[in-house]
Amino acid sequence: MRRFSVLLLTLPLIFSSLQANAAPKPIAVKEMVAINLATPITVDTKMLLVGTSIVLLNESSIWAIGADGVEKWRLALTQGAASIASSLTSDGAGNIWIAGSSANIPIAAPSETPATPPINPDNVIVDPKVPVRTDLTIATIWKVSNVGQLISTYSVDLKSALLINSIALNAKGFTLGGIKATDNGNSGVIISGNLEGKFSTPIYLGISDTGIDVVVRGTDSTVYAIGSSSETLAGKKVAGYRDGVIAKYSSTGKLTSLVRSSASKAKREWSSATNTLFLAGSVQTGTKYESALTKFATNLEPTWTYRFASTGITIAAIGPSGSHFAAFASKAPIKGIQNWKPSKATALVLTFDRKGAVVDASSAVGTPVALGYSKDLGVVLMSTSQTAVSIFRLT
Repeated sequence: MRRFSVLLLTLPLIFSSLQANAAPKPIAVKEMVAINLATPITVDTKMLLVGTSIVLLNESSIWAIGADGVEKWRLALTQGAASIASSLTSDGAGNIWIAGSSANIPIAAPSETPATPPINPDNVIVDPKVPVRTDLTIATIWKVSNVGQLISTYSVDLKSALLINSIALNAKGFTLGGIKATDNGNSGVIISGNLEGKFSTPIYLGISDTGIDVVVRGTDSTVYAIGSSSETLAGKKVAGYRDGVIAKYSSTGKLTSLVRSSASKAKREWSSATNTLFLAGSVQTGTKYESALTKFATNLEPTWTYRFASTGITIAAIGPSGSHFAAFASKAPIKGIQNWKPSKATALVLTFDRKGAVVDASSAVGTPVALGYSKDLGVVLMSTSQTAVSIFRLT
C-alpha cells in the first residue's frame, strides 16, 4: 500500500515535467491592416515611430501622420541648398534628428517626379549604394521638434562625396555612419559629435570597398559600425565574396574589435540593427537568398541566431520587454508557423522574446521597406508591392 501511494504521488510530477518540456504551440500568422494614406509614398521613404506619430522622410521633406493616415505636419528641410536627408532617429523628448548629405553650391531643382512610386516587383537585392553626387560633401544634421518645427542645423564638410546611411543618438551625443568616396572606391565613414553640434574627427574604415549601413551608440559612448566589405580590414581578410562586418570603437575612437560574418562563395551584409545589437542582413549564395538574424552581446559574441529563406531584404526593430522584431519577404515554410504558405514572396514580421524564441508572426502584402514599434502604435510595417508602397499595422 505504501509503495502504491508513492507511485501515485510521483505521477503528477512526471506529467508536470512532460508538460513543461512539451513543444510550443504552432503560431498562427495574423494579417496586418493597411493605413489609408492621404498622399502616396515612394520606396525611398524612411519611417520612424514617435509616440502616436508615424514620421516619414523623403530626400529633403519630413512629415508626420497618425494611425488614421491623416497628416499632422510637414516640413521642408532645405533652404535653397541641395540636400538629401537619408536617416532619422528621435531623442527622449520626442525631437527628431535627421541626417543626410548637402552640397556647398545650390543646384537647379529636379523636374517633378512621376506620381507612380518606383517599385521592385522582382525583389532584387542591389549592391550597397555608393556616393554618386560629387557635390554632396557635407554631413548635415537637422533637429526637428515633435510638432514639425526646425530647431537647429549642424554640418561638417568632409571635402568628398558622402552618403549618410544611419544616425544613432543617446544622452552623450550622436554618431553618423555611411559611405565616403575615395580615390580607390569607397570607405565606411563614422562621424560623432555632441548634442550641441560639435563634430569630432571622422573615422574611416577601409579604402576601396567598405560601407557602413548602421551605427549603434552604447551608453558608455562605445560605437558599433555595422555594414559590409570585400577588402581586408584590421588584418582580417574577406572570407566570402563579400562579408558582413561589425567594428567596435571606444569612446575615444579607437578600434577595439572587428568581427567578419562570412559564408563560403557567398555575399553577406548586415543592413539593419537595433541599439540592443540585434542585427539583420542577407546571405546570397548563387541564386539562393536567406535572411540572417543574430543577437550579439556587447563583446560581439552571438547569443542566438536564425536563418530563413527569403528575398534577402531584412529589417530589425526593437520591441517591449526585451523583445525584437524582424521583417523579411518569403514564401518558404517556417518551423512553428502553422499557416504560412503564400504563393509568392510576402512580407512576414516575426516577434522574438528576450531569449530568442519566436512567439508571434504577422504578414502584409509586398516586400518590407521599413519596420518600427511604439507603445502607442504597436508594430508598423512599410512595404512595397507591384502597385504601391503601403504602411500596415496590427489592429
